[in-house]
Amino acid sequence: MRTRTKLLTFLAGMGVLISYAFYKPVPDGFAEPWQYRTSATISQAIQGLNYVRMCVRDRRCPNSFEELVEAFSIFGTFVGDPPEEVPGSNIRSRVTSFDGIRVRVYEPTKKDGEGDLPAFLYFHGGGLAVGNIAFYDPAVRMISERVHAVGIAVTYRLAPKHVFPAAFDDAFAATKWFLSHADEFGVDPTRVALIGDSAGGILAALVSGAISDEPSLPDIKLQVLIYPWLQSFDHNTPSMQKMRCQHGGFGQTVDMIGIMPYLITAYTFGRVDEHLGQQIYANNHTSAAFKQSEFYQKHLSHDLIPADMKPDCYVPPTSDFGDDELWENMKDALTSTKFSPLYREDFSKLPRAFVATFGYDCLRDDGIFYAKRLEYAGVPVKWVNYEDGFHGITWFGDNSYEIGRQMAEDFIEYTKEHL
Repeated sequence: MRTRTKLLTFLAGMGVLISYAFYKPVPDGFAEPWQYRTSATISQAIQGLNYVRMCVRDRRCPNSFEELVEAFSIFGTFVGDPPEEVPGSNIRSRVTSFDGIRVRVYEPTKKDGEGDLPAFLYFHGGGLAVGNIAFYDPAVRMISERVHAVGIAVTYRLAPKHVFPAAFDDAFAATKWFLSHADEFGVDPTRVALIGDSAGGILAALVSGAISDEPSLPDIKLQVLIYPWLQSFDHNTPSMQKMRCQHGGFGQTVDMIGIMPYLITAYTFGRVDEHLGQQIYANNHTSAAFKQSEFYQKHLSHDLIPADMKPDCYVPPTSDFGDDELWENMKDALTSTKFSPLYREDFSKLPRAFVATFGYDCLRDDGIFYAKRLEYAGVPVKWVNYEDGFHGITWFGDNSYEIGRQMAEDFIEYTKEHL
C-alpha cells in the first residue's frame, strides 16, 4: 500500500509538471513555444530538485542570496568536469591557469597546414554572479571545432563574494597573459577574438577596449557579443518596456527585468539591497543631471532604437528625476570603463564586432546602443536581431532551438571570415 501511494504521488507530481509545461504562458511570436515550454519546465524542475538537495545536504534550506543563487541557477547544476576528449571531435581540452586565473584550453589535435592558429577567449554569462566553464564546455568545444581555433574558457570571480572590478580584473589578466604567451599554444597573437554571452558579453567588450589601450600588446581582432549586458544606466529602454508591458518581464526562464537590479547591487556593493534594487528598477539610481548629460542624451537615446522595434506601450523617457545621493555612491563604478563599455570615450580603436540581439530580451537595446557607437566610430560591425529569440537561448544546448542554431551559424561564419 505504501509503495502504491508513493507511485501515485509521483505520477500526480509528473502530471502537474506536464500540465504546467502545456499551459505555461508564452508570448505571441515566440520561437518554438512548445520547445520553450519543455525547456523551461525541465529547467525549473532541476532548480527545484537542486533546492531540495541543498536542504538535505546542509540540513537547512537556502536563505542567503549566495545560497539561493546556487540553488536556482541552471548553470553547472549536476554538471561534472567535462571529458578532455569527445568521440568524433578533433578537440582536446585541459585545465590550466593563466596568471592565476583558472581556464580550460581547447586545442585541435590535427592542424590544417603549418601556420599558427587563430584563438578565442570565451567569457560565460550569469550576471557576474553565477556560471562556470563546465556548463559551457559543449559550446566552447563546438566553436573551437568549427572555427579550427584554440579556445580558452575563462573563469572569473563572482559576486557578491567578489565585487567590482573583480570579474573584469580576472578576464583582463587572463587575456593579457594569453596574448603574451600565444606562441606557446601555436597561436598567432594578432588573430585572437573575445566571445561572451550575456554578462560574458560585457567582459568581452570591456577587455577588448582595455587591450586596445595597451600599446605593448597586439589588439584583439574580433569581439562577438551574444545578447550582451552592456550598461546599467537606463533600466527603462524600449526593450525593457516591451518585456514589462507585453510580457510581464518575460525574457527567459527567469524574470530578467526583476533580477537585473539585484545583480548590479551584488557586483557593485557585495550585497543584495532591496531598496537599492527598487531604485534601479525605477531608474532613480542616476541623477537628473546625469540623465541630461551629453553622454546620456546622445549614446543612450531611445531614438537609436528603430521605431518598429518599440512596443505600442512605449513611453518616451523623462530626465527630471533621480536620487543625487545614490548616484554619488554608484557613479564611480557605473561610469568606469571596467564596468561600462558604453562609457568609453573613444570607440575608434576597438575591434570589429558581431553583435547578436534577441526580440524577447530586456537587454536587446544594450547591444543596439553598442553597435551604433561602433558604427559611428567607423568600426566594422555586424548587428543581427533575432526577433523570435529570447535571452538565454544558447543555455539549452546548441541543438535545442532553430533560431539558436542559426545565430551560432551566423557568428561562426563571421568569425571564420574575419579571424
